[in-house]
Amino acid sequence: MKLWTHWLQAAQGLRPACNRSLTFIWMVLVLIGLCCRSDSLGVTSFVRVLNLRPQAYHRLLHLFHSKALDLDALTSCWVRLCLVLFRPFLVQDRLVVLADGIKAPKEGQRMPAVKSLHQESGNNTKPEHIMGHSLQALSLLVHSAGGQVAAIPLTSRIHEGLVFSNRDSKTLLDKIVALLFSVTQVCKMPVVMVADAYYASGKVITPLLKNGHHLVTRDKSNAVAYLPVPKVQTPGRGRPKVYGQKVKLKDMATEDSAFISAPSPVYTRAMSPCNIVCRIWFGNRLAISCGL
Repeated sequence: MKLWTHWLQAAQGLRPACNRSLTFIWMVLVLIGLCCRSDSLGVTSFVRVLNLRPQAYHRLLHLFHSKALDLDALTSCWVRLCLVLFRPFLVQDRLVVLADGIKAPKEGQRMPAVKSLHQESGNNTKPEHIMGHSLQALSLLVHSAGGQVAAIPLTSRIHEGLVFSNRDSKTLLDKIVALLFSVTQVCKMPVVMVADAYYASGKVITPLLKNGHHLVTRDKSNAVAYLPVPKVQTPGRGRPKVYGQKVKLKDMATEDSAFISAPSPVYTRAMSPCNIVCRIWFGNRLAISCGL
């Protein structure tokens, strides 16, 4: 019972997201059901684990469509609550936010936002095309009680299948940036977003750098950079050059002289750390031209 007392005290931080007290009570029941249920059968699992009457099933369904529960306000309250309850992992006074997308298959006949999706994963067990939801999510990296790090989910949105205007030309990259900015406006701190190679694009890098944030990702194999434009003593006719010489990152990574060796403590059980080295690439000119 003491654990639930602390749990309810933490849940009070989400109260501003509800316009009515009754709405907040129903939301608390949903959160308790999410924490205690033993299956993933939707609202039915909430009714079963909380031992509610059958009439509560429709009440819980109405909660997810109620205008008394503001999703944006709920996200803002949850972000503030995470900064209070947990100890964020900081890198030079910057929060570390993990970003990724997932395509969840759905079998419902009349589920909104379900569309045909192509899976780019190299896993052979996944079909190439599925019917489902395409979501993108953000998580906050925090220190756990055991001295390790853990990811706390901050927000997630369905970014494919929901069309509110035919003039909307935003891509998934534009939407993940907008989702990140909605979080940074609440925490009021610069962040380091860690993502996979799918997000290594100028649509993500440019707005992040412009707002004082950084992106840590694996670059794509076809990525290129441009050296600074050399100064011209006597400019000629026409538009001056904007880009210098093009450099392929994949080709520069093959130069052993651009790397140094350092000991790595990985796989210490199998061999000594002195026998394992990791190569670190110092491409100063390339890093400057990329804006990193």
